[in-house]
Amino acid sequence: MKNNRQVPFIITVISIIIGFMLVLQYRSTQPIFATEKQDLFQLRQNLQKEMEHHQKLLNDISKYDQLLNEYEASANEGSSLSVIQDELNRIKKENGFADTSGPGITITIEDNPANAIADQKLQSPVIDQDLTDLTSLLFANGAKAISINGHRMIVNTAIRVVGEGIQIDTKPISMPYVVKVIGEPQSLEAALKLPGSDRESMEDWFHFLNKKFIITKMDNVLVPAYRGNTKTQYMKPMDHKGAS
Repeated sequence: MKNNRQVPFIITVISIIIGFMLVLQYRSTQPIFATEKQDLFQLRQNLQKEMEHHQKLLNDISKYDQLLNEYEASANEGSSLSVIQDELNRIKKENGFADTSGPGITITIEDNPANAIADQKLQSPVIDQDLTDLTSLLFANGAKAISINGHRMIVNTAIRVVGEGIQIDTKPISMPYVVKVIGEPQSLEAALKLPGSDRESMEDWFHFLNKKFIITKMDNVLVPAYRGNTKTQYMKPMDHKGAS
């Protein structure tokens, strides 16, 4: 009888031990599943970036293959100089060294004294970071060319506060700021009015600074060429013989 009574007890103890082990195993696998899920998400993101990069490379290859074919055809016809000149003009336009025109918008930023009196608001100054954020947003949303008060923005353009004013590549600018942008007008306007991660749009931000922020869509906007100094400083061609 004693042995018969011990059997259910032993089975119960074994069941408890097995249940405890299963719980431990489940808990130990949860972080692994979470990590695997996170790793899978990261892999998908990396794959998407690589696919986009791959597509860009394919587009570049296709573009330069076509250009090479044009060079070869023009060389046979004796008109290679004209093809090279066309390509040079295209590169100048893309990089800001030629006047460019097309559909886009103009943005006028100026003081709003009437609003300050009505709402008893102070005029907050526009700083270099405000203009940098504005141009970065425009470029990120398809802007092909931008100028501020006639100064063309290129890849290494610097906007900075110097003293009490703002300079673009050492050239001082002052209010009102007139920003000319070439790109799809609807998309550019929407980007300026769309709230960002802080739930505030670019337009709202300049209104917060008590500034007029006037967006005008245009069928043709002229953005002038970059007129600054493009000479390279502190660099010189490497002497490969000396380097070896």
